Amino acid sequence: MKKISILVITTLLISSCSSGKQESSPGFVPGCDQIKLLATADKSTPMPCLDGSGSVNFHQVKGPMVINVWGSWCEGCKEEMPYFVDLYETQAFKSGQIQLLGINVEESSKEDAIEYIKKSGMSWPHLEDLDGISKSIFGPGVPVTWFVNEEGENVGIKIGAYKNKDQLFEQVEKAFAIKL
Repeated sequence: MKKISILVITTLLISSCSSGKQESSPGFVPGCDQIKLLATADKSTPMPCLDGSGSVNFHQVKGPMVINVWGSWCEGCKEEMPYFVDLYETQAFKSGQIQLLGINVEESSKEDAIEYIKKSGMSWPHLEDLDGISKSIFGPGVPVTWFVNEEGENVGIKIGAYKNKDQLFEQVEKAFAIKL
């Protein structure tokens, strides 16, 4: 009986040492060659790729695409980012049916943005707004999320942080008429 009690107590102690919280996989900054583009655009707003591989004319992005404007210094962005990491793991995003694009703004350094991407588990392409030009497109605050159709038209917008994963997933489903 004593051996069974010791075994049970040992098992409980070992299992209580592990936290139930799963760590996200380390993120990375992929190249902008993954971004689908329209052949032409009426406007030209070039934004550098965060990986340093060149730049993309924002007005040429082709959907369906979710665009999330964020900064590592933004508390709302930090709160909602795990929901975007989960979203990117769904079949619709893994297959390329829908794209996800990040636009990093008002960062004190490029290294801060890259460090945050890695720490947060992000693995989708990001553009960098060095000059504040995204304010003329998305408005002055972050986070902001846009939903862009295949023709490059905005079909939905969310200003402010998502409060939960369901809220984000429901808006994606509505914008693109899919089930995640």
